[in-house]
Parts: sequence; C-alpha cells; structure tokens
Amino acid sequence: MPYIEIKTGEILGLTLARKIVAKGEVSGVLTTGRITDQAKKLFDENDIAYAENVPEKEFMESEAQEEG
Repeated sequence: MPYIEIKTGEILGLTLARKIVAKGEVSGVLTTGRITDQAKKLFDENDIAYAENVPEKEFMESEAQEEG
C-alpha cells in the first residue's frame, strides 16, 4: 500500500533518497529540511512526489485538529 514518507530536520540527500525509492511503496516525501537536486532527480525518475521546507508548525496544527 503506497504511503508518504515524512522526514524532519535534515538534508535529504541521494543516499537517503535511494533507500526511500528501494522501499517500493512510497508515493511521496515530505521534509522539514531541504532535498538535494540529485535526490529530487531520483524521485522524479521514480514518480515520487516531494515537498521540502515544510514548517514543523504545519504538522503540529494538523495533529491538533485531528485530536479536536
């Protein structure tokens, strides 16, 4: 079953991107950090959507909404 991988507080480089791609079930990647150009290229080649520099605040707000 496809899922979205979430990474926080790091630079997502090619080594980690390869590990994510190798899982085979990832449809998207969100990170609070930066994604290198090489990693973006690998995600593009494997049809994996990505978003970088997502503020941690976004995760906290949605968690609060789910609990309420």
